[in-house]
This record gives sequence, structure tokens and C-alpha cells, in this order.
Amino acid sequence: MKETNNKGSNGMLAGIQGVQWAVFMLTNIVAVPVVVGGAFEMSPSEISTFMLRMLFVTGAATLIQIFLGHRLPIVEGGAGMWWALFILLGTMTAPGARGQLLQQLELGLILAGTFLILLSFLPIISRIRKMFTPIVTGVYLILLVCQMSGSFLSSMLGITATNHLDGAITGICFIEVLIILLISLKASGIWRSLGPLIGIIVGWLLFHLFGLIQTKTYKPSSWFQVPKLFSWGMPHFDFGIVLTSVLTGIVLISNVIASILVIGMALEKEIQETEHKKGIFGNGVNLVLSGLFSVVGVVPLSVAGGFISTTGIKQKRPLIIGAIIILITGFFPYIGEFFATLPLEVAYASLFIPFSQMLGFGIRDLMGLEPTSRNLLVIGISLIVGVGMMFVPPSALENVVPWLRNIIANGLLMGLILCLLLEHLIFPAKKQSEKLNM
Repeated sequence: MKETNNKGSNGMLAGIQGVQWAVFMLTNIVAVPVVVGGAFEMSPSEISTFMLRMLFVTGAATLIQIFLGHRLPIVEGGAGMWWALFILLGTMTAPGARGQLLQQLELGLILAGTFLILLSFLPIISRIRKMFTPIVTGVYLILLVCQMSGSFLSSMLGITATNHLDGAITGICFIEVLIILLISLKASGIWRSLGPLIGIIVGWLLFHLFGLIQTKTYKPSSWFQVPKLFSWGMPHFDFGIVLTSVLTGIVLISNVIASILVIGMALEKEIQETEHKKGIFGNGVNLVLSGLFSVVGVVPLSVAGGFISTTGIKQKRPLIIGAIIILITGFFPYIGEFFATLPLEVAYASLFIPFSQMLGFGIRDLMGLEPTSRNLLVIGISLIVGVGMMFVPPSALENVVPWLRNIIANGLLMGLILCLLLEHLIFPAKKQSEKLNM
């Protein structure tokens, strides 16, 4: 009898802990479909179904990694680089071409995932990872933030919604960012990991209080709906988009490895090389899944290590329960409809701090380098070309063939490609040092 009671109490505890995981996962999900949907000018119904698919894929991706991938208690979530890439490409593409762009991104995700799956079976992961030195990753992150900062500030200042600076919207977004910043710096325990969710709730309520919520007429046609494959249409091939996607997938290999190492420290467990390979395999499968179900690419989130450390939930069972909860919510359209009413400005503000941290990570990578003339030259040339291409008007490239136009017009990709060439082919560090020694 006592053993039965213990099993019951353990099951109840696992269920409660599973709900904690589900709330934590929700914090990293709800803003992304709203922001990406805004960049592509999606309708309320499209954002709602996007939200449902994001919930479904995030839950499924977490389960795939637990059972087929690294087998560690790590949550999956939309990768900052992936959703930033979506927003970047969406804002620089003509409105009439955005539908086709989404179809190209579907194929980009599928091919990037397939590439990672193949890499996980080959003994060359470490060699490819070595291509992305601190200079390359630092330049990539800085260019990514530079190209995205305009969208963030235009929305948070109310310019996107009203075509002019709006005091009420600016004030609310400032309050939201301040709340998230204070919680992330001052709070402890589980409260620290819930900062973005608390900021979203406060910002959402203030938008209601000031009458800034736009009435959305969309209502789901049914209470239950199975997520659709290729909701953006059948995939289309574009060389520039595929190249960008594959490079982003390779860059994020370091994210997968870092997340696994962080969880290993939180679990006080020594991580083996096979767990890295399986984690990359799982990430590849999940990128394919993201493309099939038309969502932003997902990756293991290292912030799960902080959640484990603060809550003490180290078992996989609660996370499995939490992932199943998130997955199941993806089948209920009224849940997607509710989260789709989140104001775009509130969503941008909730991502402002994580995005700022991304810029900080890029600067940190570069600060760790020796300030030799060679390093400064590689960084400077890459940044000035990448940032400079961001200011070239799209009309200037109308005569360029489409696949090449998508590469040249993308300042992020141009800067990254140039940085790789300068770092490894034109000014390789070893050869340069040999010349200096002579």
C-alpha cells in the first residue's frame, strides 16, 4: 500500500514538474510566430496556425532529441539565428515575393537538416566546426544584429504601426524591456527563467489598458485541427536561400555542442563524443521537421541548464511530460488564436534582451582575439562590406539573376562568405604567422 502511495505521489510530482517545463517552453515559443508573421505580413489566421505548428514542432523536437538524439533533458526552441534570418529575409523581400520566399525557406531547412544528419555519421564535424573561428562567428552575430536592429526599434517605437513615433507604445515597450532586464539580472531561482513570460504578460495587459489592441476578426472554424504539412506551399529551390540555410545550420553546430555541455554541467555528468554526434543528428532531424511543418528552425536551448540548476529537476520524465503537453496544445486552434493576439510590439520587446545578448556574444568572440593587424583587417573588411550591402537599394540589383541577387543583396551572407574567404584562404592565420617570423 505504501509503495502504491509513493508511486502515486511520484507521478503527481512528475506531473507538476512537467507543467513547469511546459511553461518554461512556452516562454521561448509564443513571441516568435508573432514577430516572424509580422515581418511577412501574415493574416491573423496564418499567425494563429503558425503558432499551433510551432507548439507542435517544439514539443515533438524535444521528444525526438530525448529518445533518438542526445537523450538529455534539454528543451528545443526556435533558434535566435533562424528566426532572425526569417525576419531579415522577410523585411528585405518585396511583399509579392514573400510567399515564395517562405517556400524557399522550407526547402532550405529541409536541406540544412539533411546535411547535418549526414555530417553526424562522418568523422569531419570537428573540421567543419573549425571553419567557424571566433572571428567568423563574431562577425556573423554582429552582422545579424545590425541588419535586424532597424525592425526591432521601428516596431518598439510604434513607427511600424503608426508611421510615426508613438509615446504610449514606446513607453510600454520600455517598461517591458526594463522588467525583463531586472528579472534576468536580479531575480533568482525559477523566476529568473520566467522573465520573458512575465514581461509579455505585463506588456500585453498594458496594451489592453491603453486601448492599443487591434481587434482581430479571425475565429477558428473548429476546436481541433491536425497540423498541416507545407502550410506555406510546396518547397521551392533557390541557391542563395539554400546556401544561407546550410551555413546557418553549420554555425549552429556550436550551439548544439554548447547546450549539451551546459546540461552536462547542470547534471554533473561527463559528456561523451557520441552524445555530441547524436545531438547533431537530432538537430538535423528537427530541422527537417521544421521545414516539413513550415516553422522556424529549432535547436537545443542552453538556458535549460539554468532551469535545471534552479529547480533541481534533473530527471527526463518531467520534461517528457512537459513536451507532450506543448505538443498536444498544437492541436487546439483556440490556443493558437489566443496567442496570435499578442501585439507585435510586445513580442519584439520580449526578444530585445536575448537579441542584445546575441550581439554581446559576437563582441565577446572578437574581444578574445589578439588585436593583430591581420585579425583587425579580416574583421574590418568583412563588417564594412556586410553592413555596406545592407544599404544598397534592391532596385540596383534588378538586372542580376535571381539566385545571385539573393546572395549579393544579403549583407549578412556577403559578410560571412567574405570573412570565411579572408580567414581561411586569403589571409590564413598559420601562413601569415610564418611570414611574420621570417
